[in-house]
Amino acid sequence: MDFVSQERGEMTMLYDLFFAFMQTGRYREARKIIEMEALENVVDMTAKLFECDRDEMYHYLLRLCKDTNDWKKAEAVWTKMQEENVIPRERTLRLLADVLKSNNQEVPFEVPEVWYEQHEANHNSEKARGERLKGNEGGASRVSPPKEASTADYHLRVMTLSKKGKIQEAFNILKETDRKGIALGPASYDALIKALLASGNLEDAMTVKDTASRHVSGFELSDQASSLHIITQVKHGNLKDAMVSLKGMLQADQVPSQLAITRLVQGLGSLGDVQGIQEVENMIKTLGPAINLSNMLFVNNTALALIKCGNIESAVEGLEAVYTQGSDSPHKNISFVFRKVLDTNNQDALDKLSAMAERLSNHFASYRAATDLFLQYLDTDRTEEAKFLLQRCAAVAEQKDALMSYMTKVSQKPGQIAKIKTLVGLIPDFAEKETVCAYLMKCCAMDKDLPSAKALYQQMQAEGLQVDELSLKRLASLYREAGETAPFQEPPETFRFYAQKLRDSKTPSLADN
Repeated sequence: MDFVSQERGEMTMLYDLFFAFMQTGRYREARKIIEMEALENVVDMTAKLFECDRDEMYHYLLRLCKDTNDWKKAEAVWTKMQEENVIPRERTLRLLADVLKSNNQEVPFEVPEVWYEQHEANHNSEKARGERLKGNEGGASRVSPPKEASTADYHLRVMTLSKKGKIQEAFNILKETDRKGIALGPASYDALIKALLASGNLEDAMTVKDTASRHVSGFELSDQASSLHIITQVKHGNLKDAMVSLKGMLQADQVPSQLAITRLVQGLGSLGDVQGIQEVENMIKTLGPAINLSNMLFVNNTALALIKCGNIESAVEGLEAVYTQGSDSPHKNISFVFRKVLDTNNQDALDKLSAMAERLSNHFASYRAATDLFLQYLDTDRTEEAKFLLQRCAAVAEQKDALMSYMTKVSQKPGQIAKIKTLVGLIPDFAEKETVCAYLMKCCAMDKDLPSAKALYQQMQAEGLQVDELSLKRLASLYREAGETAPFQEPPETFRFYAQKLRDSKTPSLADN
């Protein structure tokens, strides 16, 4: 806690501790750290945060309401959820209903599983009698509310099905309500639009939007739905439409997600649209700190756009200026440019970029570009090129933070152990042997490779290296999955416990990696 407080601030530390207590059900301890009003502030502050689970945030708030038996606050929370168009999960609805019912208050909605479970039971009974539901689209069974279902029932069912990924069923119910002239709440329309966009179905999403506009006066997509709209337009190659959508969001005082802007800028870069990238960069300046985007997004994609247009010299000049007009920084990362150039086999651009990286390393003592290129060579199995670059830019071997970060990243996916072995073969002393072996053991565990893990363990024993408890836990798990007995006692605690213990024993920079 002291480390987190020093590195990330006292408030962040308190929030981390608060949510840890909430996750484990220790509500009294949580209340000592943060009062209801402070939690409400957290919920409000994260309203525009992309991919923040709003239902989860409000669920925490309602759990405190239940613990304090504050039905008035719970009712106010429900109102805020509706204003924000939050899609409540069934557990959240049940929790809110419990708080209100326990205080003899009217529940302002139907808990969805009541009528749905009844409907499912009736459906199963019909199947047992050999009856079949008719009128289904595409041969799939259509789950609809019973005939006496209220508008609220339809509203909640569309939201629930959308949240569960049962998009076609939700879409069928919405078309049914439209035929009947039933207007749903804006939250259910928005939920289905987001689900359709997330699946790449732009056409049906716009159909739902048109339906919502007919039934709900002044209907607008939420920030998340608008961001997904931009992402889907980019995927479909509709870059001009995506630009129009972004302008519309900003004019409506909405905040686009980082991913939406990133995908749009990358799409423009792949088409060689330098002017479009500059236009997006100028547009989002009005957002200020509301969106945390690295300037390298625009630098890198502008370079790729120039390369796409054949203007490699201007691309190199722009990238080189990033390093010559200031000190090296982990944020000045051009790996994305190198990777795109390597993937497209653009040898002319690669030669000029490689010469730039060498020039920066040998004449400006700026090693980040050369290190990025070296790691991309490794990642694309270009070992000879990596070795040759290392000979010309020997200082790359001294960039231990970047090398450790790379080893950490590749160890998180299966089939990557060869890359770590290649890195160690080229730069044997960039990390302690015990640290490298721990990452190799992690790779063996990811690959479910017991023979390699056994050989690594025997090698560590022969060399007198200490095997950390997390590695022993991983090895023991491999033995157990193979039906074999480990030749040592398995550490009794959880993987998470030993991972945290290992992080706590490292230096701050290593722990961050």
